Amino acid sequence: MSKVTVKIYGQEYTISGERSEEEIREIASHVDSEMRAIGRLLSDPSSGSLAVLTAVNIAEECHGIREEMAGLKAENDKLTETVKYYVNMWEEAKKTSKQNRDSINDMKTKRKEYEEQIKELKAKCDEYESTFFELQMENIQLKSELEKYKRKVE
Repeated sequence: MSKVTVKIYGQEYTISGERSEEEIREIASHVDSEMRAIGRLLSDPSSGSLAVLTAVNIAEECHGIREEMAGLKAENDKLTETVKYYVNMWEEAKKTSKQNRDSINDMKTKRKEYEEQIKELKAKCDEYESTFFELQMENIQLKSELEKYKRKVE
């Protein structure tokens, strides 16, 4: 707890509080400057109304700051909600992106499997074509031999 002696409008006051000595001096300086500003406007600046008017001015200032803080808090709350919305969108986009990457990887794996199957099928097809060609050649030879035998028999 700080205890500070300050001068406000020509009088010394000892103020104690939770704030630092520097903060207490700043607050006292503010009150002093407000009282001096209002005192210049009053015909009798020594009257009790000076303190009341100063208190009213500072209270008005405080009230304005509270209203501004409330507006800023409301704006902050809106921004917080907006941030939450975009963070959720970001998280969903990351999930979707991961799912898409996983799907692409699955498709690549399946593509490789299909390419292997196609290779195997092409090899079988080539084998069947070869066998078919050989059978055709054999068929031609057999037809030729059959023709020879038919001629001999006739």
